[in-house]
Amino acid sequence: MRNAVFQIWFNDDFTEWGALKNSTAYSLTDWGVSGRMHYYIRKDIAAQLWPYGASAQALVTPVDPYAAITTPASPDLVLGMAGTEPGQFQSPRAVAVAADGSLYVVDSMNDRIQHLSPDGQVLQVWGTPRAGTGTTTPADVSQGEAPGGTFNEPWGIAVAPDGSVYVADTWNYRIQKFTADGTFVSMWGFFGQAADAPEAFYGPRGLAVDAQGRVYVADTGNKRIVVFGPDGKYITQFGASGMGLGELDEPVAVALDAAGNVYVTDTWNQRVQVFAPDAGGLVYTAIAEWPVDGWYGQSVENKPFIAVDATGNISVTDPELCRVITFSPGGQPVRVWDGCSAGTLLLPSGIASDGSGGLWVTDAGNGKQVQFPTQNP
Repeated sequence: MRNAVFQIWFNDDFTEWGALKNSTAYSLTDWGVSGRMHYYIRKDIAAQLWPYGASAQALVTPVDPYAAITTPASPDLVLGMAGTEPGQFQSPRAVAVAADGSLYVVDSMNDRIQHLSPDGQVLQVWGTPRAGTGTTTPADVSQGEAPGGTFNEPWGIAVAPDGSVYVADTWNYRIQKFTADGTFVSMWGFFGQAADAPEAFYGPRGLAVDAQGRVYVADTGNKRIVVFGPDGKYITQFGASGMGLGELDEPVAVALDAAGNVYVTDTWNQRVQVFAPDAGGLVYTAIAEWPVDGWYGQSVENKPFIAVDATGNISVTDPELCRVITFSPGGQPVRVWDGCSAGTLLLPSGIASDGSGGLWVTDAGNGKQVQFPTQNP
């Protein structure tokens, strides 16, 4: 009977009550016992919803914890525009800076890579659209897979010490390797869950390469970071789904510092996490985390990237709030460049240190590459 009454109170549903009384006549306007019933709420619970007898409280305006360190973004250089021609971009994502200062940009919605000089001259363009299910070896191309050098909305890119270029071919679920001038070398990966195989990816995005040429992949959908050798041979992995230290939810980008520590944008946990390797480089342990006051949305398009400069400062993009946030090596916020108020950034995405204390940022909303000045916080 109690459940029948609850159904009436909470759902206006008289079905169970009618079954108890062998009648279908009960309704809100025809329920004989309704006048003798009351609904009580504990005072301490009610007070949380409505402080009875107290005047209405004034709305509290949220405080921006970064307000004191925020300045309008004022770039030194802006390259490109929206479009499909060389030097133009459609939703550019990650950007990587080579040893000579040139830029490799993932021109995501144009399904290609563009290689630019530091002043914006187009050096190479490579890649064509091709959707597929991913492949593990070039030999599988003949079986109907997407050929090497074709892309399906790539997101990540990294340049190795030897000049090799690695690309996260996101929705072909694979990593591709190229020479510095864009000649296809090899590829590995296929769609799957992390438990299926180390090379099984679910929307890989961010990439980084260490001094030994090891490739770090942010396997976003599988909520882990996977490490491979230059030849695509699996080495190790770390991270798991969750909110605890060492766990990840929508890891999008990775970056490395001089000591080999790995920095991860743990996007939906709204934090940066830092992982340190053991002496053998096979076990990575989370050693630090700090919150990011941003990354509120769960869009499949608006994803943050991360960069570590030579001084150890860490910078991240905050796409939906049009800004770049820089943290000290200890995780303290030290500078915010606000692109919305200045009209210089619409949807900042990829980010990379230019090697001279400044930053390159891709503006996915405007189809541009933006260089911010050499300026330590």
